[in-house]
Amino acid sequence: MQKVITLLVIFISINCYSQKTYKLKIESSGIFPSFEHIVDVRHYSEEDIKVYFSEYTGEDDLSETDSLRYRQLRYKKNRTAEDNREMMNIIDASKIFTKKCMVVSHKDRLIQLADSIINSKEEILFEIKNNKNRVIIDGIQVSVTVTNKSGIGYFYPIHNPDKKNYILFSEFLDEAYKFFPKP
Repeated sequence: MQKVITLLVIFISINCYSQKTYKLKIESSGIFPSFEHIVDVRHYSEEDIKVYFSEYTGEDDLSETDSLRYRQLRYKKNRTAEDNREMMNIIDASKIFTKKCMVVSHKDRLIQLADSIINSKEEILFEIKNNKNRVIIDGIQVSVTVTNKSGIGYFYPIHNPDKKNYILFSEFLDEAYKFFPKP
């Protein structure tokens, strides 16, 4: 019995520690007005929490090789999903972002919201399932990637977070937009 209790305590301790060590990357973009932001929270310990804010500012010219490859893919007949991904990767590689980094306290509201996102996986998946048929004509696209210390992660596609749907993400973005011009 003692061994079972000891193992249970160790398991709970490891589980609690692993939830406190994460990387949360939230990419938000919209068309009207056009914007693209990335908020990257790296929560490795209570003393080492870094937040990177990136804002899209333009594109570099494509290299000759990339330009040629992009044109080949663009005019290819029967283009596949893999071809489309490669085209997007070429364009994404040419994007220029301005970047700021801040060391933030675990008591900061942004970190508390990030912790809530990490700890609410089931609720978020349930909300995504309930909103799968929600139609948004002009809204914000949000891509959320969560990675733990071991490199294992998951992804949430969030469409137009607001005060009624995806409230946690709406609050997180409102807090993050204190560092960016709001779109």
